[in-house]
Amino acid sequence: MKTLEVTSLDKAFGRRAVLRNLALAVPVGSFTAILGASGSGKTTLLRVVAGFERADRGTVRIGGTLVDDGGSTWLAPERRQIGYVPQEGSLFPHLSVRRNVGFGLGRGEIRAGRVDELLELVGIGELASRYPHQLSGGQQQRVALARALAVRPSLLLLDEPFSSLDASMRASVRAEVRELVRTAGTTAVLVTHDQEEALSLADQVAVIRDGHIGQTGAPRDIYNRPVDADLATFLGEANLLDAVIEAQRARTDLGELVLSAPVGGGAAVVLVRPEQLEVCDPDMAGAVCGEVVALDYHGREAVMRVRLGQGAGRVVVVRVAGQAAERPGRRVGLVVRAPVVAWPAPS
Repeated sequence: MKTLEVTSLDKAFGRRAVLRNLALAVPVGSFTAILGASGSGKTTLLRVVAGFERADRGTVRIGGTLVDDGGSTWLAPERRQIGYVPQEGSLFPHLSVRRNVGFGLGRGEIRAGRVDELLELVGIGELASRYPHQLSGGQQQRVALARALAVRPSLLLLDEPFSSLDASMRASVRAEVRELVRTAGTTAVLVTHDQEEALSLADQVAVIRDGHIGQTGAPRDIYNRPVDADLATFLGEANLLDAVIEAQRARTDLGELVLSAPVGGGAAVVLVRPEQLEVCDPDMAGAVCGEVVALDYHGREAVMRVRLGQGAGRVVVVRVAGQAAERPGRRVGLVVRAPVVAWPAPS
């Protein structure tokens, strides 16, 4: 069963097509991230699902109920059983935390303790009588989440809710929100442009580009097996190597590599993620030699740039543990942890 099903969805503003024949399925109880760059259509998709925009063509179903068919059927946002958390939280500044959370509830539910239950769930029970201006950014997002969950939605929509938080707070609040959504048992859809956020939070990631879904899958699957080179580079740092495929092995500047899936013979492009490269002694058998030309040290890990061979060889990116980093000028050996992904070279 799917909580959200979108099929053949089109949406344009004037002559500008934003969504094109888009399809998406979100399983019950899952946490799905819609990942895309600015202008890819991700926010428009969320607004159509929420009912803030109407589809031009296609269908949107929530919990099996048709809520938009691009024509005569359209259900207003308040009738869609959704919770919505916007980027800035959008709390009512003149209402206390308690009254913000209970805003959409009837008196019976408030008397039954629904607000107190939610405040405890999100860990801010002691802040019930404070006002939004007295809260930190992370606390405001917890209030917004509690308010969205108050109506017991079948679908929770999160519109880049962490973008206004500083870097030190973002990771902790993301983890807390993920655990709260899991505890509440609610199906959630997160819209984000942040690859790390999508890959670390979601059970399912749908990458949107040019108005349609380019690939959907578990975070590990789409990172390790992207459908093409463009998507590979969007999802993280990538070494893309020219290759020649023979007998399902790829000859590259990093040696002869084993493929993860069959690819037709001839010219190809191979993906080697920075963490697939292991640093070793340059004299080790089978290693490809190179020189470290740059180092970015981040404490627990480091990113090295290594120029292969002698002179003007190509530069590859290598991610290693911080204590294993080599300084610029050092000669190193590299071996690839195979298998690798490959695609036929563009014609």
